[in-house]
Amino acid sequence: MGAFLIQKITQTQRKCGGRNMAEEFKIIETQEQLDAVIRGRLEREREKSNGQLAELQEKLDKQTAETQKQISELTKALNEAKEEKNNFDKLIEEKDAAIKNYELHSVKTRIAHELGLSYDAVNFLQGSTEEEIQKSAESLKDLVGTKTAPLAGEVPVPSNDKDTKNAALRSMVRDLTK
Repeated sequence: MGAFLIQKITQTQRKCGGRNMAEEFKIIETQEQLDAVIRGRLEREREKSNGQLAELQEKLDKQTAETQKQISELTKALNEAKEEKNNFDKLIEEKDAAIKNYELHSVKTRIAHELGLSYDAVNFLQGSTEEEIQKSAESLKDLVGTKTAPLAGEVPVPSNDKDTKNAALRSMVRDLTK
């Protein structure tokens, strides 16, 4: 068995480049020596692990910084989008109000025309619904009456009826004396 060990040691020396194994290998005879060897190996592993941990911590720090940068950029974009949405909402509200005013004016004009009021009377009609405007127009008509000018190109047709002519002349004379 001793020859076998010598042969193995020789082979190991060749693999190690001719270094003497006895220098590198020491027989452990006490618990303290074993503890010292294990402590040395644990220290080397701890240093290796600390190095890997430091690399991982550095990568983590870089990724955290990149993530924070992305978060700040996305937050800024989100705030800009919210502000733009608010501006669009205000614009929509303004446009809706303008449309409602046009529709309301259109209803007032139509009702005034239907009741025979002048187009200037539209400014005096009150209400926000068609029914309210209708009541207001009727009240205004009762107060003012209807005085519509003849449309362009429309010529009053003279009547041959004597009573009608006389009534028209009397009306004209009354208007002149006022």
